Amino acid sequence: MPNAQQKWDKRYAAKGDLSECTSKPPEFLVRNLDQLKRGRVLDLAAGDGAVSLYLAEQGFEVVAVEISQVGLDRLETRLSNKGFKCDTAVIDLESTGADLSALGEFDSIVISRYKPVSDLWAGLASITKTDGHILLTTFNTQHHQRTGFSQRFCLAPNEIQNVDDALEVILQESDRDSSGMDSYLYKKV
Repeated sequence: MPNAQQKWDKRYAAKGDLSECTSKPPEFLVRNLDQLKRGRVLDLAAGDGAVSLYLAEQGFEVVAVEISQVGLDRLETRLSNKGFKCDTAVIDLESTGADLSALGEFDSIVISRYKPVSDLWAGLASITKTDGHILLTTFNTQHHQRTGFSQRFCLAPNEIQNVDDALEVILQESDRDSSGMDSYLYKKV
């Protein structure tokens, strides 16, 4: 088992009872939900399910990808407790050659609190249906400066403005309300 997977398994195992789970979907997602193409959605780096649960409650067919099986077990329990289910896959998104194509195509992809490695963007574009959307909200360099959070996981200004020729930025926010987060909404053209 890779070190990153062990780290995240331990982190989710230490979180305790799901009844105490208070994580919520990002505000950018909530405000822009109506911009997403309805249907099948991929929750990338899904953690223990705040985004997956929110999307399921909104009527999306959710597929969740996460490096941690413990996180996905918590996610599945969390959704089941609310009467929902989703497909899941354990994938190390930072491994060379991480391949998402076996998951099929998606109407939308949501990425929260994770900065995709550059090699992953072409794969994300290829599994997004034409006119589909990718919504990303993640930490920026201001977050690093304020908290000391590793800069490797933080977006530099405009770092992902032109990540793939097939993806057009239709909405962008940076550090709204001093949140330390940047958010993008892409449309596949």
